[in-house]
Amino acid sequence: MISIAFAVAAIAVAVALWWFVPRLRAWPPSLGLLVAVFTVVPPHETIALGVGADDLLLVVGLALLLPSAFRNGWRLGSVPIGKWLLLGAAILVAGMTVSAFVNAESFMGTLALLIRGPGRVLLYVLVVLAVIVQRPLVETRWVVSRALAGVGIFESVVSVWAYFIGFPGGFGLEETRGNTSLLGEIPGRVNGTLALSPNFLGALLVLSIPLTLGIALDAARRSRRLGAVWALAVVVQLLALVLTYTRSSLAVAALACAVVLALRARLRWLIAGVVVVIGLVALTPAFQRILHDQTDRMALYSSAWTVFRDHPLAGVGPGEQATFTAADPERYRATSHGVAGNNAHNTVLLAAAENGVLGLLGALLLNLAMAAIAIAVVWRARADGEKRAEPLGIAVALVAFLLQGMANNLFTVTLTASALVLLLAGGALPWLGEKPVVSGISAEPERVAVRDTP
Repeated sequence: MISIAFAVAAIAVAVALWWFVPRLRAWPPSLGLLVAVFTVVPPHETIALGVGADDLLLVVGLALLLPSAFRNGWRLGSVPIGKWLLLGAAILVAGMTVSAFVNAESFMGTLALLIRGPGRVLLYVLVVLAVIVQRPLVETRWVVSRALAGVGIFESVVSVWAYFIGFPGGFGLEETRGNTSLLGEIPGRVNGTLALSPNFLGALLVLSIPLTLGIALDAARRSRRLGAVWALAVVVQLLALVLTYTRSSLAVAALACAVVLALRARLRWLIAGVVVVIGLVALTPAFQRILHDQTDRMALYSSAWTVFRDHPLAGVGPGEQATFTAADPERYRATSHGVAGNNAHNTVLLAAAENGVLGLLGALLLNLAMAAIAIAVVWRARADGEKRAEPLGIAVALVAFLLQGMANNLFTVTLTASALVLLLAGGALPWLGEKPVVSGISAEPERVAVRDTP
């Protein structure tokens, strides 16, 4: 299967990078982090019970991290807002478990729903726990940040090539269909190697673009040439994002970049960024789609809320909303806002419709806790005497992803969920755990939430 081939190739690339890059080879946990980040590369393809090659890659990365994690100990409770993250995950898992037992009609059906729902969330929790305890924190953050940026660049290069040159069989493109102004105007919407909706590539780039921009700003302080290379990487990713023709992702990513540049007072970069985005949009049919294509999000939200009202205690089953609504289109798909042809496309409403009130509360708490962590990172970075932009890029990327989650289902898809988990545990939390720098001098904070030593 092509997905397995990509997974094997991704592991081989991770091993090669780890072996040939001295900084990576000198720190053994970096291999597990690389493999985990590369989870987003294999095309989505289900093997059995809703498990795909991308899930297996995340499990391999976790297994490589476990030895050092056990040596360092498990301390998510000591991480800022970590208890709220755990509580949100616990409530969501409880809701998914109840929903699986109530809605499944057979033993195998129950098993499939348990794996698809609470099993997947528990896997993400284990990944968070295994990543945040790696030491030193600076190495965790350095590896994860650059690996995520690298994946975003790779997917963007593949997408741009697929759009303008093409791969055999139309690989890297989703055929344009439906009632859209893009029909007959473009070769397709890019989706990289993911074999999923372009919306998910858009969500991945919403994470990687602000992150790469932060790295570029810091690199420019050390070397103009290095800064230019990273800036070019930002432009390539912006081009790929435009070619997904995902309006919400483009709007959120553009706003995120503007916020990062404004927080670091880079007026010239901000002006250049505005020119680049306008130019990319103007040279493609993206502007036409923005002006003329209608959105179905209100219909999807209305449908999900109706499902939740009808099944408030246990929902309709993890991953089952689209199938459930299709079985009764008159009740659930015909709305006052138009036809709802898919699931909720919202991380909170989807959790509510599929897992009931516990799903609603758990997903809401997770969104709020991650937003609070992002705000804490921004606050910390603003007070940092070194005035680094990378932590701002990480924090803004995290908020941007959460905003994107209000228009797309991003928590239950391994590709997007794993990228979020790794940015959170390997990017945002390590910044909060590092000792602050005041006027170039390291200073101990009054309370250190995450120590640099086990």
